[in-house]
Amino acid sequence: MRRAAAIVLASALAACARPQAAVKLAVIAPLSGALAADGEGMRRAVVLAVEDDAAAGAPARRVEVAAFDDRAEPSAAADAARRAAADPAVFAVIGPLTSGCAIEAARVLALDPLPMITPSATAPELTLQQERPDWGGARVVFRLPPSDALQGDSDAEFARRRLGLARLAVLHDGTPYGLGLAEAFRKGFESRGGEIPLWTAVARGTGDFSATVQLILTQHTDGVFFGGTYVEAGQLLKQARAAGYAGAFFSGDGAKSDDFFRYAGDAADGAYLSVSGVPLEALPSAEDFVARYRKRWADAPPRTFDHYAYEAARIALWALRKTGGDRKAALDAIRAQPHKAMMGTFIFDAKGDSLKSLITMMKADGKRRRFEPVY
Repeated sequence: MRRAAAIVLASALAACARPQAAVKLAVIAPLSGALAADGEGMRRAVVLAVEDDAAAGAPARRVEVAAFDDRAEPSAAADAARRAAADPAVFAVIGPLTSGCAIEAARVLALDPLPMITPSATAPELTLQQERPDWGGARVVFRLPPSDALQGDSDAEFARRRLGLARLAVLHDGTPYGLGLAEAFRKGFESRGGEIPLWTAVARGTGDFSATVQLILTQHTDGVFFGGTYVEAGQLLKQARAAGYAGAFFSGDGAKSDDFFRYAGDAADGAYLSVSGVPLEALPSAEDFVARYRKRWADAPPRTFDHYAYEAARIALWALRKTGGDRKAALDAIRAQPHKAMMGTFIFDAKGDSLKSLITMMKADGKRRRFEPVY
């Protein structure tokens, strides 16, 4: 009898000592296609956050990073969200990178529900859609950077008041991000007495903007504002300069990337690109993050949103410790708690928007291939 009891006790102790199954932190991002470099950067930042958390002895369970490629296509993002939600080991999602993908992924994740923390998707529609009567689930979105409504208006203020420009052409790539940012800029510029003689969309992926450049030249504008990513922004600017256009050029954080110089070439010099918060290269509190990131991936420096992705992962890991991985409980916990980060403290409103509102205007230095804060 004593021997049997000892065997039972030993078995029970072994079961208690046996480590729990790993949980997963999902990343939904473009890991292929034109924006793959940004998606890979986001994945690397999340991996670094998980590794740092483990090194600090913080996690109660082993955490794996599960990456899903959305190719920057909304339909692929929705499919990735379905796969992530169907895996019971996934406790949160970081991403998606682009607004169009984030909007579709949120609609899927709301049904489970599964917390989604985006480091970069800035279209107002992402959180506003959760307020509508036909929203089919919980409010699952948490957005770290300010929305395009704020960024576009700030850019308009800079162009109209700081630079004194009166006539601007406004272009966009037709995506929720590009269109939303351009609309916010147009509204802000016109409300300050500026004129928009040209408003048009450009085709993504074609690389030929000759017809659009001719439209710009005929309008004799003081500058061009483009809502979109660095691929089209760089190509458009390069072709406009080659055609003799000398006006100012503006775009948002989707264009602020080292790859902007690759696509624009020497034409990049003097372009104005805004970013949410304080840019990584001008943030003293991020120096340690940059050093550790570069040590971990020597051939891949951090990209525009990687420090946001790192902090998004840290918030998710905090929620894991706080709630044990319970998805619904995590939603309330994340929303209720201020979160300290290298960019300051994040506090989320009821929709999941961050209350941080700083926008920084950068100017491209084509010779040194870098961006300098100007406002």
